[in-house]
Amino acid sequence: MNKFRLLIKLFRKDDIRFFCYQKYALLVGKLTTHISLFFYGKRLIIERPFNVWGKIRFAILGEGKITIGKRLHAVSARKRSVITLFTPCHISLIGNASITIGNNVSLNGTTITSRGSVSIGDNTQIGPNTIIMDFDGHPVWPPEDRWEKKGPIAPVVIENDVWIGMNCLILKGVTIGHGSVIAAGSVVTKNVEPESIYGGNPAKRIKSIIPS
Repeated sequence: MNKFRLLIKLFRKDDIRFFCYQKYALLVGKLTTHISLFFYGKRLIIERPFNVWGKIRFAILGEGKITIGKRLHAVSARKRSVITLFTPCHISLIGNASITIGNNVSLNGTTITSRGSVSIGDNTQIGPNTIIMDFDGHPVWPPEDRWEKKGPIAPVVIENDVWIGMNCLILKGVTIGHGSVIAAGSVVTKNVEPESIYGGNPAKRIKSIIPS
């Protein structure tokens, strides 16, 4: 009887399709993540527990390693996110690169690609459709080298308690200080001071977020 009343409540107050889809997407996420862990072995470490909705597209193209801490929260499903167009999570390594993600990190349609080193600290929230990469895809000059050579590499460090808004681009060689906020739609090309709000293209300091 209690279960029947719960179903009636869901039909009246909530979208039962969304409820069912969340359960389905979570099941798919757990299954596909465990398959990736088995396939990559010691090159992919994800500590339990974790919640993944939909399939994260892992790609390790070389000897590199991805390490993810406890309580990963990753939305990578077509209908699970209610504030963005669908973009699955992509986490990719090339060569001997490393990606290290701390505890209690939230991803939502996030792309992280490394040819060197990307580090994301504990309690970091990353909004939908953000891209993080530690290299340039091509050199700038001469034009013919853009077809033949890879661009320069520099590590990306995102410290603890950072909030990155949706549709941001975090480029090579930057450190985002602890507790900072990156406004939606920003392009981060230089270091970000701790406990500050940055926004724009290129992102610039707007103000401190410490109450006066």
